[in-house]
Amino acid sequence: MRLILVLLGLIISSYASNLLTYNVYERSDRVDIMLSFDAPHEGTIAQKNDASSITLTINDLSYDKLIEKSINSPIIQELSIVPERDNSIKIILKSNKQISVIASKTVDGFGLRIRGSILQAPTQRVANAQTSSTSNETTSDVLDMRYILVICVLIVLVLLMLWIRKRVALNPATKNSGGKSWLFNPKTGKEQEVTVLHKKTIDPNNSVVLFEYGSIRYLVMTGNSNVLLEKFENGEVKDNSEFERVFEENRRKLDDYLKLQDTKLNTYKDKASADYSSYESH
Repeated sequence: MRLILVLLGLIISSYASNLLTYNVYERSDRVDIMLSFDAPHEGTIAQKNDASSITLTINDLSYDKLIEKSINSPIIQELSIVPERDNSIKIILKSNKQISVIASKTVDGFGLRIRGSILQAPTQRVANAQTSSTSNETTSDVLDMRYILVICVLIVLVLLMLWIRKRVALNPATKNSGGKSWLFNPKTGKEQEVTVLHKKTIDPNNSVVLFEYGSIRYLVMTGNSNVLLEKFENGEVKDNSEFERVFEENRRKLDDYLKLQDTKLNTYKDKASADYSSYESH
């Protein structure tokens, strides 16, 4: 019977993993203990908490050494690895503070990480949660105020545009002018049509036109420039012959005006050409 138990123990131990190495990594907020195995570990892990220590029992794991190691950390002060006869080991973590321990295997099963950190009091966790909630509410309130301000500004702009539109619509000068040119008198109080009576071409760019608006006739040069030459009342310039007479009377004025425009244009061209030549010489 004893031989059978020994054989069963040997068979079970042949399938158990062996602890190869362990490493301790100290951080300001945690302590990590990394265990490495020679085969994927498939055993279970049990945890027991005492007043000053936490014990992890790892089943189906063998180790042939007793380890007692001091750790210079405010979280964990001492680490012990104690082999057991039933192919298990105990990891004992001693601390003078309330700590939480989380054990997690690697993906391939060849390693185990044991992480110890300070256990926060419930009131502290609640305070942290309340602080986070307050911060989120403050950020939300700021965003809400910005949206409200943007909407208020848009409403003010819309009201201002409606007020300006109403003022323009109620302006008599704007109503009567109808967007027409300076030839029309906005004070007449009624709409009148413009009639083109005579037109004579001076050059390819300019013409002389006789307009009639109401009881007044206007002699205007149109083209590159719009110039009022003369204004007639009481039905003057009735036919084409009178228009020719008026045109000839204003011909010298037209020629002088066009020569003046040509002189200004040539002066501008000469100046521009001189500036360009000076720029090329540099």
